Amino acid sequence: MSSLKKDMREVNIELGGLNTKHDHLKNDLLQLALSFSDFVESDIKHKALQLAETRQGNLKQDLQIRFGYYAEVRRMATGVLQGVDAGIVSDDTLRYTTEEVMIKAPNYWLAPALVALASWIRDDKNTNEKALTESLKRDDYKTTLFFMLVMRRLERNEACIQWMSRYFLHQNPHNLDREFIVILEAITTGVFQPSSHQLMINNVKSWIDQLTQTDDYIDKQKVQWTRFFETKGSLSSNKYPLLEEFATNWDDLNTSVIQARSHQALDIHFKSIFETTTDYSKATKIQLDEILSLLVTNFDDEELPLQNEVRLNQLIIQKDGDKKVAQALMDQEKHIFDEKVDFLQMLTNAAFDPELSGTTKVTQALAVSISQPWILEAHDTFTAKYRNDVQENVELIIDGFKTSTSDGTDETEQLQKHNKYWTDFLENELKKLTSPLAVILCVSLISLAILIIFKFEIIGIIGALIGGLIIWSSISNHKKAKKKTIETITERKNKSQEVLRGCIAETVDYRKEFALEDAKAEILRHTLISITPEDFSSTSRDTRTILQS
Repeated sequence: MSSLKKDMREVNIELGGLNTKHDHLKNDLLQLALSFSDFVESDIKHKALQLAETRQGNLKQDLQIRFGYYAEVRRMATGVLQGVDAGIVSDDTLRYTTEEVMIKAPNYWLAPALVALASWIRDDKNTNEKALTESLKRDDYKTTLFFMLVMRRLERNEACIQWMSRYFLHQNPHNLDREFIVILEAITTGVFQPSSHQLMINNVKSWIDQLTQTDDYIDKQKVQWTRFFETKGSLSSNKYPLLEEFATNWDDLNTSVIQARSHQALDIHFKSIFETTTDYSKATKIQLDEILSLLVTNFDDEELPLQNEVRLNQLIIQKDGDKKVAQALMDQEKHIFDEKVDFLQMLTNAAFDPELSGTTKVTQALAVSISQPWILEAHDTFTAKYRNDVQENVELIIDGFKTSTSDGTDETEQLQKHNKYWTDFLENELKKLTSPLAVILCVSLISLAILIIFKFEIIGIIGALIGGLIIWSSISNHKKAKKKTIETITERKNKSQEVLRGCIAETVDYRKEFALEDAKAEILRHTLISITPEDFSSTSRDTRTILQS
């Protein structure tokens, strides 16, 4: 046995060594697997990087072959515009450069547009009309927007208003380009000539009539405005702490008063929109020039797929072959003007948050003015809903006492009800206490039996005394238990009564606050009714007089 134990110890030592070697081997394999995974990932990135570099070179070469001259046209267009602004480029230079562009850039709308612009400057009507027809044929929308912005820039008001009329004809009120809100802003702030205001109003009215043929568009805006109203109520923490703790329907009560509080904040919000005197026309002019610059310098639709591939491969190279990260960055690079919305949604976006929608408070005022009918309906719906949902009673549970009060004016009745509850409760609790009568009767009979058995001798007397002590202890314990029960329940009753009084007082204050805040709904409604589609003109210092309908 001793020899066997010695052998077993040696075996255990060997097994321990094997386990240690196994752990080392496992760690080495894990490290190898991680290293191999890093190698594979690195190899994939390296191959993706090499492929991206190769593809980028091929794509750029393809772009140069197919659309290389487009970039030169765009650079020339920028130079032409700057030269026209400065008035330092001769007519002959403009004619020679633009006509050369026309020959070298077939199918590109900007080439004949530049020819038209140059011929218009030198008063060559025949060439202008031919070039303009060709440019419109290639891309009617971009040509229209280009010349509308150029005419505004050169202060050619009559020509600008004609191009603007054509621009409005291009617009689909169901699917507006994001840039339209900037044009709307420019008209609103007086950047375009005064006659553009009436043109805008006429088109806007037509669009609203068109969109309101079905209830879907208006209903969507009403829902959004209703939600907007619901978020404007202010929270007042710990204003009604007892109701918050003891009212079982506090969540509904709190929601009602929060929504009622929204009217004052909303009234201030809408009035502030129309009371600003800031002039935004300068900033709007900059935005218009940015649109013109982007229109001239952005890639054309034909070359856009290739340019997107070039950009993706460029990002892959920048991210050292990580295609996932590059694709994520590519997805984020969405141009702001690519977003399309219907006209009513565009108005709602501008009314909610002008900065987020890329506009100023001037367009916000215009949006609110135009949207006033369904804003008013949404407010009526919002008010009617929370009034209909308001709780008629405040449901209370205070230490088991259940009651309800409508406005807290029934304090006397509530206290009487409360007193009766605790009186009945005390009576029931006292009944639950074990009566000592059975113990007294049983012990008395036993003591009497002991006296009789032992013929009133010393043992019998001792037994009777012991029985008497038991009876006295039972009666004493019962009295103590009864007293403690009465004291405990009395204390609970008093505390409960204090809480009840506090809840009643808070209910009175709650109803007063709700009535006071709810009455402000009419003030807000009057503010909304008083808004007219012409009110937005007062928000721009330079356009108060010229933008009257």
